[in-house]
Amino acid sequence: MSVLNPVQPLTASVSIAVMKMTREMKEPIIETVSLEDSLSRILAHDFEGPFALPPFRRAAMDGYAIYAASSSGATKERPVLLQVRGEIRSGQPVRNNVMEPELMTAVRIFTGAPVPAGYDAIVMQEAVRERLDLRGIPSIQIDRAYPIGQHIAEKGEDVPQGMKVLYRGTAIHAKEIAILASFGQTEVQVFKKPVVTIIPVGDELALPGESLLSGKIFDANSFMVSARLRELGAEVIRRAPIPDCQKTIEASIKAAMEQSDLVVTTGGVSVGDYDFVKLAAESVGGEPLFTKVVMRPGTPTSAYRFGSKLLICLSGNPSACFAGVELLLRPTILKAAGRNDYRSEWMEGRLIDSIAKPSPYPRYARAFVYRADKEWMIEPLRHDKSGNVAAFARANAIVQIPAGGAGASMGQEVRFVSLTS
Repeated sequence: MSVLNPVQPLTASVSIAVMKMTREMKEPIIETVSLEDSLSRILAHDFEGPFALPPFRRAAMDGYAIYAASSSGATKERPVLLQVRGEIRSGQPVRNNVMEPELMTAVRIFTGAPVPAGYDAIVMQEAVRERLDLRGIPSIQIDRAYPIGQHIAEKGEDVPQGMKVLYRGTAIHAKEIAILASFGQTEVQVFKKPVVTIIPVGDELALPGESLLSGKIFDANSFMVSARLRELGAEVIRRAPIPDCQKTIEASIKAAMEQSDLVVTTGGVSVGDYDFVKLAAESVGGEPLFTKVVMRPGTPTSAYRFGSKLLICLSGNPSACFAGVELLLRPTILKAAGRNDYRSEWMEGRLIDSIAKPSPYPRYARAFVYRADKEWMIEPLRHDKSGNVAAFARANAIVQIPAGGAGASMGQEVRFVSLTS
């Protein structure tokens, strides 16, 4: 049933809107995946090293293991000659009863090989002169003293046994996989990806690949939103565009709710005669969290609770849709994915050009941000009009321009958030 007299807008600031949405996100289900399949997933438990790393004293260089005291007093003028007693390669076990250290002896050793007990320094291969002693026995000549521990990685030097090395809610990238593999892990417990359905709304929308009839435009918003949410760790179902018809929108929302954790609509959320998304959301039982956000562009952005699920309604205006994704949807998706760093990090920088766009609400503009000396510099993008998409190409940040009638002037310090995952 259509709602003929909608209630007054339920207004929220950007920070309040984010708070309302993220607190609705419950901890996701845990599942087990292979180590290789854990890339870009979110770790579901803290990980403690089950053993020390490295698990034994090992050589950090190719060279010779020595008894450090043997090198005491060695100089270029009075080098020391050490007898070579054997060789140890990486992966070879050490029989310590055979390799008891003795003064004036050395053992040929290679990077990663176990260092025999008692030998307490390693001389790099490049720093020795190999020769035979008077009896024809292989020896090395060294011309300086070496301290205890030189080029030796002690057991547990990297990670003591039981040390917590990875934390719940961490995104797993190459370095995290390297840590897990170093401890022999073949499987990882991760959070299940949130499932998000995207519904583009608008009579004017055509799918890329279709014939572009007069008065039509290609749907870019749903592709942008879909790609960004996949980058952020969601599993995305992108629907074909649907017309500006309340009954059709209602049916699409109901169907999407049955198979998704979150539903996102793009378009049809403003106050025009054919903007039916908000009416449809309330008609099918959505409880509004907010129906207006204090921001430009994207003021009509709305969110509704459906039990334990959310419907987030973004503007069809490209710039407003983009701002809604980065400012509101990004932290919500990260929280739904199990990330512990889901909150956006706002920083300060200095404008290198003015932004002459007065607004009664804070304005969020696309920008290019770079580091100059010890300061962030913010370059507003040309042609960053609300309906343009070309400004997406160079944008690496969204800058916040304070509300008021003057916009922001060159040299003014303003806040920005980086467009990273």
